[in-house]
This record gives sequence, structure tokens and C-alpha cells, in this order.
Amino acid sequence: SRLQKDIETDPSKQFGHLLGQPKALLPVGGVPLLDHWLRIFRETSAQVGPVIIVTNKLFHRQFVEWAVSRGLGRNAVVNDGTTANENRLGACGDLHLALKERADMIGDRDILVVAGDTLFFQDFSLSFFLSSLPSQHSGVVTYQIGSDAETLKRGLVEVDASGQVIKLLEKPEPTATSSRSACPAFYAYRHNCKALIGQFLEENKDAPLEMKDAPGQLLAWLLQRVPVQAIPVSGRFDIGNLSQYRDTLSFYAQTLDSELKPHHGAGVVVGRACARAALAGNPSDGFGGKTVSLLVTNYAATVTMRPSERLVFVPHPEYDKDHEFTSMGELLLTTELNGYYGGLRLLRAAAKRFASLCEKALVPLTANFTMSYETTIPRMVGLSGSSAIITAALRALLKFYSTLEEGGPIGLLTRLGISEAQMPQIILDVEEKELGISAGLQDRVIQWYGGLVAMDFAPATPRESAYTRLPVELLPPLYLAYNTRLLGDSGKVHSPVRARFAAGDPEVVQGMATLAALANLAVTALHAGDYGALCDAMDENFNLRRRIYFDKVVGARNLEMISLARTHGLAAKFTGSGGACICLKRPTTESPGTFPLKADEEAGLRAAFAVLGFTFVRITPDSTGAEGGEAALVLPEARELRGAVLQID
Repeated sequence: SRLQKDIETDPSKQFGHLLGQPKALLPVGGVPLLDHWLRIFRETSAQVGPVIIVTNKLFHRQFVEWAVSRGLGRNAVVNDGTTANENRLGACGDLHLALKERADMIGDRDILVVAGDTLFFQDFSLSFFLSSLPSQHSGVVTYQIGSDAETLKRGLVEVDASGQVIKLLEKPEPTATSSRSACPAFYAYRHNCKALIGQFLEENKDAPLEMKDAPGQLLAWLLQRVPVQAIPVSGRFDIGNLSQYRDTLSFYAQTLDSELKPHHGAGVVVGRACARAALAGNPSDGFGGKTVSLLVTNYAATVTMRPSERLVFVPHPEYDKDHEFTSMGELLLTTELNGYYGGLRLLRAAAKRFASLCEKALVPLTANFTMSYETTIPRMVGLSGSSAIITAALRALLKFYSTLEEGGPIGLLTRLGISEAQMPQIILDVEEKELGISAGLQDRVIQWYGGLVAMDFAPATPRESAYTRLPVELLPPLYLAYNTRLLGDSGKVHSPVRARFAAGDPEVVQGMATLAALANLAVTALHAGDYGALCDAMDENFNLRRRIYFDKVVGARNLEMISLARTHGLAAKFTGSGGACICLKRPTTESPGTFPLKADEEAGLRAAFAVLGFTFVRITPDSTGAEGGEAALVLPEARELRGAVLQID
């Protein structure tokens, strides 16, 4: 494998002892990779087992030793008898072999198939995955890739509006599909698929080995015969080379305890902040205007802190690849997706600003910490993912350094002399003063306040009276569409308009005043339940923005997204700087109110957006309004799904 070759040529010889070790038994977080899956299987609320590992003759002894030491027994390992790539059975052949060799153990169970080198991000829940599968549907997981170049490395699936997979394409050209949903080797197959697997191999017995070695080929064939549901996950670790293996090791070492679980218990705190969408008024928030915004709890960033001897910021293995790359192509792709610094700089800048505030207020910071982060907020589409990480980090810092005796985080803010209304400016200072990122206040206000907030950024308006919480119940059913492909950053988009505003350009100055007035109209429409007027304000918000910024800056993809929404009877405007839009069904004479889209309407819209490379979802607002939507999400209880787990290496 590429990893083994990298280890052989690594001048440091640090990993020389791993030569000849199968990927599935490489240590990750101090234990073999398979131990992580074994823990997941045993902790899931559904019954999963028995566990079966399929391997070749070369690695058979190593897997038997592992299985016996974990209490699985010798029979948990199936030896396919092959000794070289030239005579291998292929992944599908190995799967079929296990089904035959261990038929007595498997019985009539459904089966879960996991590739030996697969690990998902730590927010993955097997219980949630299994409980999300419709009855009689098999299932796969998907995650979004952000660059066209990645399509040539992944298997991509196309799904319909209900989430059912309709097509799989193996490493397609970017123009071959609008989908950017990658499908790793993780499959839940219902028991009726077992006979079909044998049929697939029989039909392809004379086909090239590659046809039987790629499990995606089997999935593509099964799609014509059984329903398969796609369940999204936030991402996966790729351990294809030594650099990626090092990154994964570092992340797991810093974020897991001795029991292979995310650190928890005494001293461990978690801060959370959600994505946001501006309903009206933006981008006047950066120009002394007004906005109305809401939290989008569908997506969130979390920051975890735990006590440690030294102060440590943990690089995310996906978003913080800064120093070592396999090629110029990977350098280009990673930088396009994550910029030059990823998320690590956001944590450090937030901690630095917090430390400065504490120093000024003579609040001692005696304990050290290890800080890590995760995020599910789609990147670079104007949903405020960066400020969510900063907000979550500041929440975590306040929790970590506060005590119940002194009033918790609110008591610590009081000691620092900071009011709730001042916190959004502090979050913005992290971005503007520490990192030089051009931004406005509205993102930070809504992510700190939560719920639904009307904001007045006029210089004459005192901050303590500038932010007004509105009842979330005033909101009609809202929808979000966003581009699944890469876009630029909002600071670059705002820059030329800022210069024109500062120079007194009447079109820009008057335009920002009009945008602020639209925010007032939106508040009035919400209180009156006049959703037609709200739709008008949203549409005019985008139209005016387009006139101020011009089509070249707004971008062809954004214009396509807005046009698509309006074609289907939706009012639509940017949630932020571009890349995503908030949508509201426009009332008609036949239907004067605005209600959630009917199931078939929503399905049709999802399909229409998906065809052009956009995701379309219903927004789940923050109904609590407390702590910026920080309340943890509760996963549904998993149904029982008995299954043999086939670990193929």
C-alpha cells in the first residue's frame, strides 16, 4: 500500500516497526484501528454481532491473535487463502466467502460491512445510522466533498428527495454528475441481499478482477434490485499515506481518553454554536444598518476542552493540514477547501483574546487545557462557520475557567466587566483584530443570543438596546439551499463595497439604508403574520444587493440558485455573503397563508436543487433561544437491527 511504501522510505524510521502490519491493526489512539469499531459495535443501542473479519493468508495469524485477545474467538476470522494481489478474491469475493463460511453464525441476520481502513469523525453514531434506515432499506453513509478534483478519487452517489440512492458513480469526471456526496466503504445490507451478492459474482465471474474488488460495483448493481438509503455523516479520516496517518494519530491522542471515548467527566467542557441565516437586512450590518437573523440548528460547531499539563490546540486532521502533503494537487485542494490556516487559528485567536480580557480584569488563569473542535457547518457558503467555532470556543473557555460558587460563566463575565450585549463585539474582535478577517456583527449577535433577533447597528444606538429577541414562534416554515461546491470568502466579496461606502458612493450609502428599512419591514411582517410582505422584503433584499455588488461579485452559481428557488414559487435571499440562500414559500390566491411544503412538494424541490448541485433542507430554528442553541441534540432511540459485521481487509 502507499502507507507501507511511505513507512519504508521515511528517513525518521519512526514507524519502521509497523512494516508488514495490516491497516486495520495499525495503532490509532494507542490501540488497533479495529478496537474503535469494536467499541462502537458494543456500545450501540442496537444488537450488533457476531463480528467476522475477512483477511488473506499473509495477515491471517495477526488477525486471529487480535480476535482471540478481544474475546471474539478464532472463528471470527476467515482466511481467504490468497497470498498476492494477483490471486486475491477482491472485496466482493471476500464478502461472499464469509457469508458461506460463517453461514451458521450469521443465520438470517442483516449484515454491516465496514472496510478495514475506515474511521469516521467522532460525532458518528451507529445507533443513529441504524435507527434512520427505513424498514426494509439497506443503507450507506455519505459525506460532502468540496472540490471538483475530489470526484476523481471517490465513489459518488446520487440520491432522490427522500434520501434514497438512485445511482453510484465510481471516481467520475466532475462534469459527469452534479452530486458531491462521497460514499465510503460502509454498507448495511438487509438479509435478502445475501443471495444477491452471490448472483452478482456469478454474473461477473468472467469480468476483470477490478469489478469484483470494488465494493462500490456491488452497490451499483444492488441499486437496481433493492432500496438503499443514504445517511449523511460529517466526514471520515483518510489514512492512505504516512502524512494522513500522522495527522490522525495526533488528533486521536489528544481527543480520546484511556477508554477510547471522547474525554468527559470532571473538568471537561463543551461549547457549541450553530449556523445562522439572515432573514432580512444583510449586509447592512457592516455599514451601520439593521438585520433580522435566526439560528439554523441543523448545523453546528463544537469545541471541547479538558485539563492538561500544557496548553494544547489540537489540529483537526481534515481541516488543519498545513505542513505536509502528498503532492501539489493535495496542497491545492486542501488550501482551496480550508484556506491557509484551517480552524486551528480560530481557537488560538479566541483563547488569546480571552486571556487578554482576563489579564486586564486581574482574573487569574492557572489551569492549562487541551482544546479540540468539530464542525458540521458547510464550509465557505455564508453560514458563518468560522464565527461559530470562535463563539463555541469562547463559550467553552467561560465554562472551563468559571466555578459554580462564583456564578458559573455568567459570574465570570461579570468579573470581566462584560455584558451579554458586548459579547458579539468581542467575538468580532477575534476575527477582525486578531486575524484580520473582514466581517459584520450580525453573525456574532445571533450565535451568542440564539433564537430570532432583530439588530440595530446604527452608531447612535447603544449596544445594550440594539439587539431585540423576537418570539421564534413568529417564523413561518423556512428552507435553506446551499451550494455543495467551493466558493470564495466573504471578506473578499465585501472589500470593494466597503471602499465605495467609505468614499460616500450614493448608490451604496442609500442601498444600505434601504436594506436596513427592509429589516424593519420584515419585523412588522412577522408580527402581523403577513408572509406575503415578508417574501417581498426577502426578494427585494437580494435584488438590491445584486444591484450594489454587481453580478460578477454575486456569482453565476448564486444567481442560478436564487433563480431556481424563485422559479418554484419561493422567495429567496442570501443567508450571508453568498453560497447559501434562505427560502420561504410565497403565498398565493389559492393558498394565502404559508405552510410547510407538502411532502411531495419538498421532495420535488430537493430533487430540482440536487440536479444542479445544491442541497435543499427545511430549517430547524433554535426554539430555546438559550445560550445560542447550545442545548445538545438528542438522538432518537435506535431500533434493533441484528447484524453480522464483516470487516474486510
